[in-house]
Amino acid sequence: MTRAKSPAAFWAIVVFLALSTVLMLIAQTTPIFDYDLAVRLGFQNGADKITGFGVQVIRAFCVSDTLVFIPLTVLALIGLLLKKRWSLFATASVTGISIYWVVAYGFIVSYLNGMPGYHVVLGPFDWVIMGAYVIFGVWGLLYLIFRGESLVE
Repeated sequence: MTRAKSPAAFWAIVVFLALSTVLMLIAQTTPIFDYDLAVRLGFQNGADKITGFGVQVIRAFCVSDTLVFIPLTVLALIGLLLKKRWSLFATASVTGISIYWVVAYGFIVSYLNGMPGYHVVLGPFDWVIMGAYVIFGVWGLLYLIFRGESLVE
């Protein structure tokens, strides 16, 4: 039994999921264990910019990403590579979370800026990453709705 050639969208999704897994492990899992290292690497803001309270809010997001988002991303990646239908559900979950976290983080920064001790300005790297996740999330979800089955054929 031969399988049909995977569409370009398949590889776009697989590459994004793989890169996202690596990025999230570095940027979101590291701060759980060594927040200062994540700050030095440029992936998180220090307490001098977001206060001690802000650090704990970010660490809570990091735990959520590590316990929910990263495993779903790995599950989606493995399932897609194995051409399993269930991978479409995991991939849909990842696309939804990709949109959600950008919106949540964007509004956290927006609402907290100006509070005593909170001074974050999103830089170009932040906007590129956030934009990539929104584009992937919206495009990926629409692709899954209208052509998702083609990813596992």
